[in-house]
Amino acid sequence: MHIIQTPLFDFEAFMEKKDNNRLVAVLEALPAERLISVLEREHWTGRKGYSVRGMWSALIAGVLRQAHSLTDVVRLLERDKDTRIVCGISSDKVPSHDALGRFLKKLVEHADLLEKCFADLVKEARQLLPGFGDKLAVDSTDIKAYSNGHRRNPSDKSARWGAKGASHHSGPTKDKRRDLYYWFGYKLHLAVDALYELPVSFVLTPANQSDTTQMEPLLKKAGADQPETRVQAVIADKGYDSLSNNKFIFTGCKAAPIIPIREVQGMQMPDICNAKGTPLCSCGLEMAYWGRDGNYLKYRCPEAVGKGVCKSRFKCTASPYGYVLKLPIADDPRRHPPVPRESQKWQRLYRLRTAVERVNSRVKDLLGLGRITVKGFSKVTVRAMLSLLVMLAAAVGMARRNGLKELRVLVT
Repeated sequence: MHIIQTPLFDFEAFMEKKDNNRLVAVLEALPAERLISVLEREHWTGRKGYSVRGMWSALIAGVLRQAHSLTDVVRLLERDKDTRIVCGISSDKVPSHDALGRFLKKLVEHADLLEKCFADLVKEARQLLPGFGDKLAVDSTDIKAYSNGHRRNPSDKSARWGAKGASHHSGPTKDKRRDLYYWFGYKLHLAVDALYELPVSFVLTPANQSDTTQMEPLLKKAGADQPETRVQAVIADKGYDSLSNNKFIFTGCKAAPIIPIREVQGMQMPDICNAKGTPLCSCGLEMAYWGRDGNYLKYRCPEAVGKGVCKSRFKCTASPYGYVLKLPIADDPRRHPPVPRESQKWQRLYRLRTAVERVNSRVKDLLGLGRITVKGFSKVTVRAMLSLLVMLAAAVGMARRNGLKELRVLVT
């Protein structure tokens, strides 16, 4: 059965609004005063003295209105009087393409202040939205560079070739095939709230960086290892499956890792447990999960609970309760996680993983990361931050105005 998960904040409905109220809500929610004041003190706004606040507002308007380039932002300001008014720009002082380009370079120089804006928004979201950050979903998405990677010397020197795909077996001989998708550019690694479908932390890397290595940096940036922002579960696909990731989630973050285990040859334990980590009894049957006892997982004899018939010549115990096995989670949280993979709770939590895929789709299709027109790692990072800031500020702005009431009204 296919289950459609309805988010608490419907970002698509927010983006479909035609008036400039959404721009006002985003600009009001963005904690950018420190950034603007620093830029205003540098006195670099050009011959016409363009307004720093106006150029900042223009870039945010460009993200909201899906302007793919700085030239598109200029055209938006020239043709839309209402947008100019909201941005505080007069018709005779519309910033030129070059002025916006210089402003973008200044944002790159002060990327730390942009990061502070993002962190402040996440902090406010935790205060306004009940349960925000309790369940995190992690994944990465491709960002194609504004450069031809097939050239001997690509114009974007920071971009790299990346590949994503899935291995699967087909045919009666079960031949292993792998369908790969290649792109030249970057990877945006995201940790998002699985219920509100909003970003909590991000890391940008060249496309050739492995997803597995980015789990710990993402969770540390999200504050998942801090006592005041503890999470309950971290959900990811099997690309993030490793002993170090599972241990960090369980011991460092005190959370449950909800990650499928990779069935790698040589990593199995015949006659001890199956591919999911479920222990096997002496006759080869899967033992029945019987709940968690503190830091241990409890399993019972499958015959004693009516889940199989023991074929062993000798009974493992004379007790009618059947043989009981307790496994310490801390010894191997990858193979024996605190929420076992055969449990319904694990399946229910894992279904929340699609939240990060929807956020990836929105930042690319609705907020412009699918068609970037900037080059270089620093500029792409700033461009990605602007999209994530707009998404988060939209939710915070709505929550500020009407609490959760308006957020829930947007749910279709």
